[in-house]
Amino acid sequence: ENEGKLSVFDEVAVKKRETTRRERRKSLVIRILSLFGGVICWYILSNTVILKVPDPIVTIRESFGVIQQSWFYKSIIFSILRVFTGFLIGTAIGLPLGLMIGWNRTFQDLTFPVFETLRPIPPVAWVPISILIFVKLEISIIFLPFLGSFFAVALNAKLGAEQIDPSLFRAAKCLGARPHQIFRHIVLPGALPSIFMGLAIGMGMAWVTVVAAEMISGEYGIGYLTWQSYNLIRYAEVILAMFTIGVQGYGSSSIIRMLGNKFLAWKK
Repeated sequence: ENEGKLSVFDEVAVKKRETTRRERRKSLVIRILSLFGGVICWYILSNTVILKVPDPIVTIRESFGVIQQSWFYKSIIFSILRVFTGFLIGTAIGLPLGLMIGWNRTFQDLTFPVFETLRPIPPVAWVPISILIFVKLEISIIFLPFLGSFFAVALNAKLGAEQIDPSLFRAAKCLGARPHQIFRHIVLPGALPSIFMGLAIGMGMAWVTVVAAEMISGEYGIGYLTWQSYNLIRYAEVILAMFTIGVQGYGSSSIIRMLGNKFLAWKK
């Protein structure tokens, strides 16, 4: 009888795995078709409505020489280093700050007004100030993705901490838990879904802001390549740079989503 029950469970597990594989294959096919659809729309628009924008065939042909140059990959490396440096610093500061703002009312009253006043300022508006504050130009460029990721991570961490059931805090206090234990075992894991959402948004904002910073004050970098190509009327290179930014941003966000799926497996 026990063996029969186990076989039934095994059969259910096999069917579940097969269903999951089919869903993944279906999702992959839909995503590939979506990309092809985007390319087809691009080709049609560039040959009918937006005539100045080169179509996919022209872009690939004119970009072939660019992707063989070492400075193209040097620009990619510069942008990646700037984005991840700013993102990691922004996360290291924004994550605990946001959790504390959402958890402790006194700390919120003390810090949130300043935070909320600075948050709506566009990161590009910080470019002149960052150049004045930091002696080295490279640090002023990294400062922009730091800002973009900092506010997104902190705000989502705050919202995550605020959504935790207050009864959990009361139960922990009744059991004699200390503040650091409450923070570690209730606040941090309870806010994880919002934290990973903030990390994904923050990574996207880091790419947006680093491109803007490189356009204005950069030397090397994908943003700098985009602006220089536009000034030299090399529109195919502009599209290549835009596509490169999209791929890098998508890849970076995918890493965060993979980590989120790992740490949030319990949600399934």
